Amino acid sequence: MRLIASLREFSGKVSSAYISQKEFFITTLQSMSEHLMALKTDTLKEACEKFAEKLDQGPVPNEMLTEFKCLLDSLVSARDFAVVNASLIGGKELIKMRISKLQPLSVTAEERKAAADRDKTADRLVTEAYKRLQFETLEIELKKFANDPKSDWLLSRARENVAEYCCLYQVPLRDEDTLTPFSLSRIDAVVGACYRLLARSR
Repeated sequence: MRLIASLREFSGKVSSAYISQKEFFITTLQSMSEHLMALKTDTLKEACEKFAEKLDQGPVPNEMLTEFKCLLDSLVSARDFAVVNASLIGGKELIKMRISKLQPLSVTAEERKAAADRDKTADRLVTEAYKRLQFETLEIELKKFANDPKSDWLLSRARENVAEYCCLYQVPLRDEDTLTPFSLSRIDAVVGACYRLLARSR
């Protein structure tokens, strides 16, 4: 609910408590990043604990194994996924040890690294989101008005595009609703794309 609330805030009107559009943009992005990472961490921990419990009960059904691998694919780095995937043919203690050490991939954190050091999965997700959010078009428009002191329009348009892309701010979530790991990875990619736009607009 905190993540959805911060997404709604990001997509809405700029509060008078902020000095500028840029301050609002960065502050709400940081808030989304924090709530997103907390949710991804909890989701991954819960999934790994359930899988470990199932391992202790005996052979894991193929359906559960497939579901667990799909979840990991949306939450961890490509490298960590490959390590765990290779471990699945080993003993249960090895598997439990490997999954207990897993940390969720933060696409946003990866975006702040140099291109050569980024996780390939994270970079691909951000690049895809950047295109779908039409941020490349905003970059081109910004170059036409590089000296315009009212260039805050760029961040305003970016937030509008995020709202259209996610559509989550229009969904009244109930207490029993949740976000899938796939949804979390896509929101993470959107936040990463916003940070990329900020960096390029400078």
